[in-house]
Amino acid sequence: MAVTKWMTVVQQCLLRRTSAFEFARFLEAHKDEVDGIRLFAALFDCRESFCVKGDPLVSLYIDHVGTAGIVNMSQVLVALIRKWNLGRPPKPASLLDAFTQTLQDLTMIFVSPKYKAEPNEALTCLYLATKWLAILPDSLSETSAEASTQEQNYVLEALAFLVTSLAATDRGLEALSHPSPKSGSSSKPTAKLQLSIRKSIEQCLARSSTLSPSSVDRLGAVLKHITMTDDISSQPGPSSQASEMQALQFQVSITDTQIVASKAATIVYLESLLLTGQTIDDNILISFLSARHQNDYQAALIDVFTSSFEILKFQMASGDSARGQEQCTVFIQNKLPVILSMIMASSFNSFNIEQTLTESWHQVTSTSPSQKILNVGHRCLHTCSLLHLVTQQAVSQLIGDGNTETLALSKGLYLKDDLVAQVHANAARGPNLVQELVRRDGSADGSAGPISQAIIEIMHSYCQTKETQYLKDLANALLKKPSAITCISLFVRPSYWLSPLCVLLDDWRWDEIHGEAQPVYDQFGAVFLLVLVTKAVLGLKKSDLGIRKKDGFLAEYLDRENSEYALSELSEEKSKLLGDWINALYIAEGLSDDLFTDCSPHDFYLLIPTLLRQSITAHQREKLTMEALSAGLEYLLEPFLLPSLVSALNWVGNILSDSPPLAGAVLQVFLKSPSNPESQDIHQTILAKAAPTLRKRIEHGHYQEESLDTALKTLLKFPEFSFGPESQLVGASPEGVLSSLRNAITTMLSVISTLDIDNTMTSSARYSPSLVNQAIRFTSPAMTLQTLISILLQFSESHNFVLALDLISTIISTSDSNLRDNLRIRYNTLSQLLRRGDTLTAEAIVRLYRQVEAYSTVLTVQDMSLDPFAFAQQMANIDTANPSLDPVVASTTDQAPMDMDNLPGASQGDVVPTEDGIDQVLNEAAAMDGLKDSMDGLDGDLSWDALYGDGSNDMNLEDLDALDLDMF
Repeated sequence: MAVTKWMTVVQQCLLRRTSAFEFARFLEAHKDEVDGIRLFAALFDCRESFCVKGDPLVSLYIDHVGTAGIVNMSQVLVALIRKWNLGRPPKPASLLDAFTQTLQDLTMIFVSPKYKAEPNEALTCLYLATKWLAILPDSLSETSAEASTQEQNYVLEALAFLVTSLAATDRGLEALSHPSPKSGSSSKPTAKLQLSIRKSIEQCLARSSTLSPSSVDRLGAVLKHITMTDDISSQPGPSSQASEMQALQFQVSITDTQIVASKAATIVYLESLLLTGQTIDDNILISFLSARHQNDYQAALIDVFTSSFEILKFQMASGDSARGQEQCTVFIQNKLPVILSMIMASSFNSFNIEQTLTESWHQVTSTSPSQKILNVGHRCLHTCSLLHLVTQQAVSQLIGDGNTETLALSKGLYLKDDLVAQVHANAARGPNLVQELVRRDGSADGSAGPISQAIIEIMHSYCQTKETQYLKDLANALLKKPSAITCISLFVRPSYWLSPLCVLLDDWRWDEIHGEAQPVYDQFGAVFLLVLVTKAVLGLKKSDLGIRKKDGFLAEYLDRENSEYALSELSEEKSKLLGDWINALYIAEGLSDDLFTDCSPHDFYLLIPTLLRQSITAHQREKLTMEALSAGLEYLLEPFLLPSLVSALNWVGNILSDSPPLAGAVLQVFLKSPSNPESQDIHQTILAKAAPTLRKRIEHGHYQEESLDTALKTLLKFPEFSFGPESQLVGASPEGVLSSLRNAITTMLSVISTLDIDNTMTSSARYSPSLVNQAIRFTSPAMTLQTLISILLQFSESHNFVLALDLISTIISTSDSNLRDNLRIRYNTLSQLLRRGDTLTAEAIVRLYRQVEAYSTVLTVQDMSLDPFAFAQQMANIDTANPSLDPVVASTTDQAPMDMDNLPGASQGDVVPTEDGIDQVLNEAAAMDGLKDSMDGLDGDLSWDALYGDGSNDMNLEDLDALDLDMF
């Protein structure tokens, strides 16, 4: 039978939307004529060039062909491998997508209970799949510059998932667990294939850097299983490996735990973002909620709405963190309504959003919230009305005339592109946007996201065009209002918006300055200070800033922190620059422009600690009076040198113990407010940044120095500045920190059953994200993990166990990665617990590990760069509930069944489609003329017999040595 006739069979079935049941009946009626491998080839080619992307009928047909035994699965893999080899790079996206979907279909066949395979067949399939998997990373890397890397990675992930899924089936485990012969007698095919599979997986893990962590873990588990069975078979008598096999069997025996969404876990997850200044990714948050609520989007909406207000209630009641309270307020008024809108759009089952919001708001107000909470809620619901989630009349009814103050509410929402256009038309609008971002009169409610994005886009535009004067104005506006920085971080990742600033600072060319150098110092200093302040206020690491030059100015500055150079370390040029600055500060009659022209800001800011050391030394040697020293240091309060106070204040803190009186005198100079009004707010920001560290050092030193006492009183006036770890448990012991952690989590869990999280609002033992971080710092990740496991064991006999598992899994997933690493170690060393008979702890670790892995996968979904809305658009024309056909086409199919003898083939002209509904399908499928041309171009050398070999279904293990797979 000609290839084109099989292609025609599949095309007609797809055009008629023939159900899988009818397709099976058709094949059964012509079973003597069916050639399984050619039929599969036709299905693959139709998927690539004929069908709408994601057509579920192809998957249903392939599933029947595989599970019914019409085609041998090992030959299917050989056919796919040959097809892959024949495709020259760059492989088109349609072909890559066809491979991905087909591999997913094969995986479903392998794990289907309807699929029956002998161990030899399973072993052969594993051999072929792992061979392909070992070579695929190299094949993809060769074409990564020419083709879509993301779509190539999908093929790799799909093939890895096929291997691990097949290995996990009963037949796969039986094949891989077959005892290997001892050394010297390993000539049997089974042993050779086992060795090949093991080496192939090792090669893949060594070569591929794009595999997801979950795929790497699953492949590692397969490799571990093969290694252990091989070691056991090569060692006479019992061995330690037997206990490892026992551990594997124990893991398999533990059934999966039902995922239950506890309100406490949702609160913990939101707090881990809001109280640490992290960016909230809308898609990840929604994925996390929907996964835990089993895609019940109405329940997810109520959960995130009420949990957000619970966090705000506690922040307002405790007063522990003004910055945390501020961030929660911004989130609820600006980001939460957008998230609610996205949840509504994501739901396949529609629900009454107004009624749901009404129910959620009643839960919030059931505990008599304060007027501030009501005001925030009013603004949130008003923003929801602007997003058409609820009517303004319903908002008025929910709030009530007696429960609200007269609030100035926004009349509409800003659009980012409109704001950017306004700033490009009038640069003064940029700093005004910063003012609107932090304004509390409600005029920008719901628009903080667009405003933040507009500010960043404008900032990047200034970096690209080198409009440093406008960039300085925008940076200074942010420096005067550090709360704007935290607000922006809620919507835009800091590494994204800081990276262009870092590049600009590192690449700043001082030899290209024309005119006065002092204004350029001012511009450089504003950008530089913005980076430093942002790093401090968000508690960022150096690696979070997006610095590209590892040997550039910023990298060197941050590496040295506040370290001074020894004079012997300085080059002749830098020694001269240091002398020029000492002369300008203390001897000359002011700072000349030549000084700024000769010394770049790069050199100046790196020399600050050394300059201060030499100044102090000169005073100690009586070469400078205190008046002269103070007068010289006051120059650092000039607007264009103000960023130098960052390292200067830190350096003063370092020398407190060496010379308290002198340090106090210098500190008094730096605490003095600048005479320039424009610099005073920025000076306050710098002092607020340095205040926490200086306060602690002065308080812990117990210095009897009047100047330091005066400085301490000034420093105590500054509010909390950073989301970083400044607020620690002072004087706490390791046991005390772990006890606090245990009490906090137990308290949250103890009130879950009553759904009254409010009971924990006034509890001193309430959980916060800093508790876990402090426990890790005071003790170790291993001890902290053991505490969490012990808490889980407390609830092992309780109906709240699944809720405790949800909460503790969320804590681990959102905390330091060292916790997850230690959990993985505990999971991989279960044999030690089993030898002691501690099966209860072993079971808790297995369940905890599985849930943490599941949550971690959801929380890193952004790495896959998936676009769910694009996918939904692609599937818009496919009825996934009834993939067969619509009623009209169904009736046509029933009336006109296909006849194998009368099907049009290559000699009978083009396929003639039936009418009803076919035109729509053809418009979305590949053009039939192009398909016909490609089919007419087939000759004898490109027949399926030539490409895929003999159509016989018989294949034994010895034949694999003679099989030409090209890439192997």
